[in-house]
Amino acid sequence: MTKTPFVMMSERGSAALLVVAGIFSARTFLCLVFSVLALSSLCAAEKKGEFILTCLDIPDIKRGAGLALVLQLPSGKTCLYDTGSGYPDAASPDGWQSGFNAGRDLILPFLQKHGIKEIDTVFISHAHYDHFGGLLWLKDHVTINRLVDSGFTYQGEASPEYTTELSDYEKLRSEFRTQGKYQEAHTGDSLKIDEQIAVEVLAPPREFFTKPFPELRAQNDPPAHYLVNANSLGMRLTFGKVVFYLPGDIQAEDQVLALLPSLPPEKFKCDVLVAPGHGLHAPRQFAEATRPQLTLCSVFPRYAKGLSARKIFAAVGSQVLVTGLNGWLQVTCDGTTYRAATERPDPPANP
Repeated sequence: MTKTPFVMMSERGSAALLVVAGIFSARTFLCLVFSVLALSSLCAAEKKGEFILTCLDIPDIKRGAGLALVLQLPSGKTCLYDTGSGYPDAASPDGWQSGFNAGRDLILPFLQKHGIKEIDTVFISHAHYDHFGGLLWLKDHVTINRLVDSGFTYQGEASPEYTTELSDYEKLRSEFRTQGKYQEAHTGDSLKIDEQIAVEVLAPPREFFTKPFPELRAQNDPPAHYLVNANSLGMRLTFGKVVFYLPGDIQAEDQVLALLPSLPPEKFKCDVLVAPGHGLHAPRQFAEATRPQLTLCSVFPRYAKGLSARKIFAAVGSQVLVTGLNGWLQVTCDGTTYRAATERPDPPANP
């Protein structure tokens, strides 16, 4: 029998040499070592935590398309990337078109269900009601510590409808700026949200994307729509070995002619992609550049079955999930692997 020091792991997982507590056999010591290693692994797993991205299912109110992502971080903090639809309507009893605001009717119930008391950061991709409308309600009912966007302000001509929408967002941005809670972000910036998640801004550049490419636009697609979309806040999130890409609402023409040439090709590679433009804007070049394993699309059922993203991203080997078919979508990641869950499976194909 030999004297062997007794080693215990601290709460942080580091070894602390204590005292010679007695005389142990080699077998006893090995059992203790294996127990300590198992405890260490458990502590490390608890410390690392998980990253959970939930794409909420925005109902069809016959306006926009809608995107609201809840980002539950390993640290326990929560962020939002876009806040879903909310169209002010003075004629509606509750002040919202079709009696719906995603902040009140989707995001708040989610937060309450998960015991979330405050939002660390709200990222708004761009100034259209189907992406920031939920924030119009949330800001007065939930503590929000920071608003981040691209800083883009459209200054061209616009119809009264777009003028009101863009003005409402400028007021929202100004309110957060006055409170010292606003941050503007551009290509190359790093955003701190969690010790374990690296966030790099991929778009737009500080000088913004300004080329209109009018010859490529539909007649009913005005600059107040496509230029605002083009300058969406695009972010790359890296958690361990897994990369998530959130490109906002940038349209097909701008993806190919402005975004892709602006950065080295490797910047666009990702494991999980939230499809730009709800999956309605899915050029082959962007799919080949990103080559995600999983693609999430937030779009209504009436658009879902014929959605171009389903074919385009499947062609590069991606699984494609769509809120209009699958309901809410959720990705849970431990930094090495991830698993996807949906509210419901794909509906059966028509015979």
